Amino acid sequence: MSEIPTRFAATGADAAIAITRAAVNHRIGLSLSFQPGHLEPDRLARALRLSFDAEPAVGCSFRTDERRAYWQRVSDLEDSTVQVQDAIADPDASMRAFQAAEVPDEGPQAAVALFRSAQRDVLGIKVSHVLADGQSAKQYAYLLADLYTRLGQNPAYTPQPNLRARPSGRDVWANLTSKQRRAARRAKSWASPTWPTPVTADEGADLTYQWKTLSPELFRALKSYGAERGCTVNDMMLTAVLRACISRLDPPVGVPLSLMYTADLRRYLTDSATLPISNVSISGSLDIERVADESFETTLGRVHERMQRWAEMCHGAGPLASAERIAGLGYRMTERLLGLAFRAGGASGKTYPWFTNIGIIDDSKLLFDGACPESALMFGPGAVGVSIVPVISTYCDALTVCVGYGDSDANEQWIEALLHSIAEEIESAC
Repeated sequence: MSEIPTRFAATGADAAIAITRAAVNHRIGLSLSFQPGHLEPDRLARALRLSFDAEPAVGCSFRTDERRAYWQRVSDLEDSTVQVQDAIADPDASMRAFQAAEVPDEGPQAAVALFRSAQRDVLGIKVSHVLADGQSAKQYAYLLADLYTRLGQNPAYTPQPNLRARPSGRDVWANLTSKQRRAARRAKSWASPTWPTPVTADEGADLTYQWKTLSPELFRALKSYGAERGCTVNDMMLTAVLRACISRLDPPVGVPLSLMYTADLRRYLTDSATLPISNVSISGSLDIERVADESFETTLGRVHERMQRWAEMCHGAGPLASAERIAGLGYRMTERLLGLAFRAGGASGKTYPWFTNIGIIDDSKLLFDGACPESALMFGPGAVGVSIVPVISTYCDALTVCVGYGDSDANEQWIEALLHSIAEEIESAC
């Protein structure tokens, strides 16, 4: 096995996301449900340990000084283990608590838990968003499954570490044409919130999650409806979330509404299949106006047109490159600048939805020595304040909308109503 360095540079995206933890609880995870007894805890623990060698940055702590942020290799990785709980009455409740807890800066940057009940075993996997975005969280889960399988074939197996440099905003920018760079300079990342906050929302304490899964039949109907109109599943779900938030929050008509959308920039990198665990995504606002008494199909047309403009602008490439330049000012200076921006947004008394579609969870890459999850979904960051953070993932044609939020009885009812409205928008259209 190649020698693993003890320190790695953090990218501008890593540093920016670390700083925003003042407003957002940052971890990204998966829940995988299996038939009881299919997974071996000891082999899972060994796979977890080997993952820190296969993707060396995962086996690091996140550290900062006045000038820089960096990843430092953890010295006691052999102590890492899998949390196992037997005879669990409600695996979903245990999973919520596991996913809500932060991945500590002290590292490692990933954690695994196994909750075993009489009906099913539920495997929880999570990584720090400071190190990884949604696509990398899936990548890490695929790695864990592969290591678990290989250990069944050869208990002495050791992986070759992925020592390719983690990509930065500069790498994305370097791969754009001059025309794309001109377009990308017009794209902004930050937007001031413009939506009224939910009356029942608390201030984000005690993060928890709720989710709603659309049946495979409804998902296939959604795909068919979109395809007939030249639209993607992403367009459809953005439309459903936008309309559901309008129905629940009643924002003003004719005002550009800040609807944050997360763009994955891997498409601008070469050989993205071999990228190490990384952050190569960034969010920006679609700024879509509310139109009174508009049909789903008409809203969908406007969302689709806006998404096409995003593609033409290479949205996110410019702001991600800017993150690298800002980080060059020094970590403490960057922290102060971003802190000013967050305080200005928080003082407005407004909020906005923050939409992320992590896409398809590939069942063929989640075989744990032949055991395939019966169901799967993904968890995203949760806002400390009153932002609305729907995360979309799809497994075996079952699409799930998962929302992280601050726990309170009133807020729980509001989130349930929002999830119901999102599903209702899809059902009524399809």
